[in-house]
Amino acid sequence: MDVQSRELTVTYKIVPPPSAVAPPSLSQETTHRFPITVTSLPDLESQEDTESELKKYYTSLRASIAEARTKLGGELTAWRDAVGNAELGKEKSVKTEVDDEGEEEENTEE
Repeated sequence: MDVQSRELTVTYKIVPPPSAVAPPSLSQETTHRFPITVTSLPDLESQEDTESELKKYYTSLRASIAEARTKLGGELTAWRDAVGNAELGKEKSVKTEVDDEGEEEENTEE
């Protein structure tokens, strides 16, 4: 059996507002690599062997994605906590429209 190494690579760059004070443990630019171990047979003679290898690959891929999600989630949450409310003014608030149909139904019952 031949083992090939592949990886899931995730890179992000955070640009916090100037007023934000980030702890030194947080890096503004980070790249993470999560290994995906693929086992391949040199001579796949049957469809069953191919399906088995694909199943192993996708199982390993799912595990790498879950690991990446957990790692990034923790780091981005730490950044959110460090930035705090400094970013609130950047987002526009959108008012929801009042449901006119609901009001008409109430008025007709009177």
